[in-house]
Amino acid sequence: MNFVHFIQLILVLIILIAVGVPLFRGLSKIKLFGKLDLSGEEYKHLLVRKEEVLLSIKDLEFDWKTHKVSEQDHQKQRKKLEEEAVAILERLDVLEKAKKKGKRSTRPANKV
Repeated sequence: MNFVHFIQLILVLIILIAVGVPLFRGLSKIKLFGKLDLSGEEYKHLLVRKEEVLLSIKDLEFDWKTHKVSEQDHQKQRKKLEEEAVAILERLDVLEKAKKKGKRSTRPANKV
């Protein structure tokens, strides 16, 4: 009985090695900690935020057309969202131009 458990243990170890080696072989090539590209991260964040703002404007228009939002609130919110969208687009332009030049933007990021 003891010998059977030993054989089962050996078989399990062989299977784990056969499956694990190919899975973990590529880990040595992957850098776990790399240099953080702040402008790239900011760019990605701004793209996501731009989509959120545009969707918010679209939702606001729908709410206004279905009379869920008053005219005054609609104008106030739309103006606020449009200003944020413009700020985001301007910052994205700055980052894109800096990327094309091959250097990082020195202008501080607007709080969006």
